[in-house]
Amino acid sequence: MEEKYYHIEDEKKEKNCHHRKFSFKKKMKIYKKIKLKNIKIFKYFILYYQLNKLNYPRIKIIIKKKQIKLSTLRNKIKRKIYENFRINQFKIKKMDFIFNINNSITKISKKLLNKYINKIWKI
Repeated sequence: MEEKYYHIEDEKKEKNCHHRKFSFKKKMKIYKKIKLKNIKIFKYFILYYQLNKLNYPRIKIIIKKKQIKLSTLRNKIKRKIYENFRINQFKIKKMDFIFNINNSITKISKKLLNKYINKIWKI
């Protein structure tokens, strides 16, 4: 009876060690105003980035209401970027990223947006 119990526990441990949680935790967002040293200008957004001393990457997305009027569009863009960040969080260097979005981003497709964002994580 005891052997079966240990056997089940071993299986649980094996399953847990192979799976990472791809959750987006609150600590991965940047809430304070910070100045980052490095700047890259893309066609659809400006990226500020810098290495951090934490063991995980962080992100902040800035979309001004003057640039994109509809809140649904602003939220959709944020969701896409956060989702991509969440999926790639273990591949990304331990850096802080701040995206400043332009209004021209509304004209691109999902695939193109993901392509741009995936390039960023390789910095």
